[in-house]
Amino acid sequence: MDRLTGHPDLDDEYDKENMKLIIVCVGLPARGKSYITKKLTRYLSWLQYTTKIFNVGNTRRTQNGKPSSVPVDGPRPKAEASNHHDSAFFDPYNDQFCQLREKWAMDTLDELLDFLLYKNGNVGIFDATNTTKSRRRWVVEHINQRTNGDENFKVLFLESICTDKQIIEKNIRLKLSGPDYINMDQHEALKDFKDRLRNYEKVYETIDDQEEEENERYNIQYLKIINAGKKIVSYNINGYLSSHTVFYLLNFNLAERQIWLTTNGETEYNLQNRIGGDSKLSNEGWKFAKALPKFIAQKRKEFQLRQLTKHYIETQTPIEDVPLEEHTKPVKYSDLHFHVWSSALKRSTQSTTFFPSENYSLKQFRTLNDLCCGSLDGLTEQEFKSKYKEEYQNSQTDKLSFSFPGIGGESYLDVINRLRPLIVELERLPEHVLVITHRVIVRILLGYFMNLDRNLLTDLEILHGYVYCIEPKPYGLDLKIWQYDEADNEFNEVDKLEFMKRRRKSINVNTTDFRMQLNKELQQDALNNSPGNNSPGVSSLSSYSSSSSLSADGSEGETLIPQVSQAESYNFEFNSLSSSVSSLKRTTSSSQHLSSNPSCLSMHNASLDENDDEHLIDPASTDDKLNMVLQDKTLIKKLKSLLLDEAEG
Repeated sequence: MDRLTGHPDLDDEYDKENMKLIIVCVGLPARGKSYITKKLTRYLSWLQYTTKIFNVGNTRRTQNGKPSSVPVDGPRPKAEASNHHDSAFFDPYNDQFCQLREKWAMDTLDELLDFLLYKNGNVGIFDATNTTKSRRRWVVEHINQRTNGDENFKVLFLESICTDKQIIEKNIRLKLSGPDYINMDQHEALKDFKDRLRNYEKVYETIDDQEEEENERYNIQYLKIINAGKKIVSYNINGYLSSHTVFYLLNFNLAERQIWLTTNGETEYNLQNRIGGDSKLSNEGWKFAKALPKFIAQKRKEFQLRQLTKHYIETQTPIEDVPLEEHTKPVKYSDLHFHVWSSALKRSTQSTTFFPSENYSLKQFRTLNDLCCGSLDGLTEQEFKSKYKEEYQNSQTDKLSFSFPGIGGESYLDVINRLRPLIVELERLPEHVLVITHRVIVRILLGYFMNLDRNLLTDLEILHGYVYCIEPKPYGLDLKIWQYDEADNEFNEVDKLEFMKRRRKSINVNTTDFRMQLNKELQQDALNNSPGNNSPGVSSLSSYSSSSSLSADGSEGETLIPQVSQAESYNFEFNSLSSSVSSLKRTTSSSQHLSSNPSCLSMHNASLDENDDEHLIDPASTDDKLNMVLQDKTLIKKLKSLLLDEAEG
């Protein structure tokens, strides 16, 4: 426990193990529940609390057609013959269907409780409609029974209410491309979904004062989010995790905008291979600082054009019963304000020099300062290795918790704690922002947005000259990466998956045994690649550095073998390594492969239930529509004209 604040330390495993929060979603379909829970999961996981969503809809689709472990009165419903359940399945007055839905809800809740009780989970999110008082009463009683009334298990009801027709329409658009309506005609799907909504509306009961009194003995808490945060109602919020949850949800918004992340340009300390410090930019660093504003200005215009194009598409294909004239009004879209944030260190503020103040709001934040290396600040890599051998080894074996010695020395966990207010501000801000900071900070911020497992958080290789663009989406986020080319003075887009493969960093490879084994493997590769032997071993290794190096931010540089730890949210398959490397990995017990999952970088990890709100959108269909519009030169001229009119106005 932090003696000054009374808050649990992020690395205090005892405190974390005794923190258990069950978040129970409440609300009609297409009201934003799943969108909210996915964002919340990302935040709590980034704070190093083991958090997982348990979605009743996923259970329904998985169990559909399988024998039920709970007897169901009467013949098995025909609706289970396929993975799709039409609106009739959600009829609240059909006893057979109700029994099945309740059975799947119980299975899902039990899975959540097993996660908290036996798998060291901290936060479990029960993602379902839970629209009736009787269902919510059953949930509370079942939790109390399974946990034996343990007061460490807090229950927080999270109700999402939405009366804004525009938000509901956007949610329905997403819903119609989800797994329940795949390969279905859009008009048929829309009719079925609206019928489903009406079935839920028949029995929907919001949380009220009577429910507070009925559940007083269970000390329940609840939070109502109305119209995506325009109004918030809270009751009986107590406990560390509950308070953090409420504070975070007070500050998110649905605005479409861009969040840019990059490091400062190259510094004089980088050239000397020193860690920390407050160095000035090198000549190459100044070159990057001059090129960055031009690149950002170009991408800012492209974003605005894309938004106008998207608006045009949506107004031509309304799905709600809205008069056509409301969708054909002249487009009025103003360019979003653009913030540029830097740390207070010299190399970061110098990197903002060429951003014109009339077009950008420039601010400095000490919160964005680099990880403090304490008494080791300013050392070279060799000095760190030779003079502080134990500290150096600890910095490589426990990168997340290792704290630099001396006054002000920090660990990654300290920096995560420091960045919490900034994350909340990034979520609150409805406008564009460019963050120019340091490699450790960029690594941690990307870890938040990409929902990286704690074992991967410290192992993203962040290099100078790379720019990362994050666009929040209803289904998660989109990530794009550019690399600055010094020779051409241009920024070139980088393939995301290839970048992640190429830039993995090794974990705990600085041991004598490992190096001896590595040398043996390389010698064997040399024999395999002798004339007449077509083995690809050495050639596949040639793109990796053969020695470890310490980055200027105190993190280990690229090494020969990019080992990976298991992560639930992001899976990358390193299929570019040779068979010799695979053999080497088998000798290292800590090495674990990740299976390929191209959707990880797009954050398409949405989960749906019969009631959830956002889901996996098909980006291809949207891209096709955009491409058709972008090929219309007449339309493009009109859109560009509108952009110019807005700029002049």
